[in-house]
Amino acid sequence: MSDQDSQEIQTGGGAYLAGDVDIEGGDFVGRDKIIQHYQLDVEKLVNVLREALPDDDPMPQHLLDTLHQFQYFHTRLHEWKELHNGINDITIALGQFLREVERLDISQERVVARSLSRLWRPVAQKVTILLDWATTIKFIAETPFSQSESGLKGPKWAIELHVARTRVDECLHGGDVDTHLLYDATYDFDDAAERHMYQADKQLRQAAGELYTLSRIVLGSLAHEDHV
Repeated sequence: MSDQDSQEIQTGGGAYLAGDVDIEGGDFVGRDKIIQHYQLDVEKLVNVLREALPDDDPMPQHLLDTLHQFQYFHTRLHEWKELHNGINDITIALGQFLREVERLDISQERVVARSLSRLWRPVAQKVTILLDWATTIKFIAETPFSQSESGLKGPKWAIELHVARTRVDECLHGGDVDTHLLYDATYDFDDAAERHMYQADKQLRQAAGELYTLSRIVLGSLAHEDHV
């Protein structure tokens, strides 16, 4: 091969090739590979199977049930992940406020609610964002979060975080602040956030495990078919 025939290819992912490159029948992969995603028309696929198979063949319904299971586990996994992220945002925002409450409890100095409210506001906002999202959940609780004159409804984590936030809000309402009451209310809030973060992580791992198990079963079946 002459110098004029040689090719230099910079892949952009860290791989470098000089010379002829033949990718017929496959993709050239450097460090990164672009994966194409195709929209699957499930209804069309199931109808084709039903037309091709005998009326009493259970395969189309089995396929549909399996895809519904994938959808269910993926949605549960997504909702538990969103809950984890929401509570994590709350605990991060809480850090500065919690340290100031601890300092004030030790020093016993007079506290003005206005200054503390500035530190609490980002925490309360994160709780509001999480509770707004909790009104839309479908798979990780029997009923979404709601608030009305009759009371609170929804998952335990949403109700407890709402109540714990309200206690801190009440401590900061007014002029002087009772640091003992605020300390207790703040740590009750922190305890609720940490406890429900742990439960969200546990459920997230469980949902991921269930999805992985289903994937192994289905992909194992495909591997078996490939070798038949």
